[in-house]
Amino acid sequence: MAAGLVDVELTSIQTAVLLPAVLHALALGQWSHVISRLGLTSATDTLSGPISLQDVTIRCSDAWAAMNPATVSQQGPSVYAANVTIKAEGFHALCAAWPHDPGVSGTVRSTVPIVFLNGADDPGDPPASVAGATATMPNALLVPVPNTGHWTLNWNPHPDCLLAATTAFIQAGHPASPAPWDACTRVLASEPIPFPAP
Repeated sequence: MAAGLVDVELTSIQTAVLLPAVLHALALGQWSHVISRLGLTSATDTLSGPISLQDVTIRCSDAWAAMNPATVSQQGPSVYAANVTIKAEGFHALCAAWPHDPGVSGTVRSTVPIVFLNGADDPGDPPASVAGATATMPNALLVPVPNTGHWTLNWNPHPDCLLAATTAFIQAGHPASPAPWDACTRVLASEPIPFPAP
């Protein structure tokens, strides 16, 4: 249970700072505090939303990302663990019918233009994870996004310049110039982080 909660909370700087208080409340059995802090309305809520096709493909094809219902259910008796088990069971059923590509793992070699946006404060997938990408992807551009966790576009407090640069890159269809990304990340580095109220 705790592993799943920690993983979710560490995806953003704004939620990572709340983690000690949430874990303390869990240890004291203060479920109402945990439920409200996670933005749920009741103990039976799930952390649900649209399903990303990329997420499904990764979870169904890469062993490291798989959610085994039996393993998840053994993490400990709690409402949160029960919700994660339900999610794992859903992925298990979906993966039974999902196309599996044996080539999804391993070194990627490509000359296709790509931009890697990595939150500089992402503990799960930091910029260091793609530091050597240009060795096998010569048209790749690495953009570490300051003051940002895992979700570089939708959780960033000021994503306008990132969205503009991303849109321009997709529409152009050729290797990205670092200039707009550099200008954007300089702006983001100077912005204060909007931490939530304690």
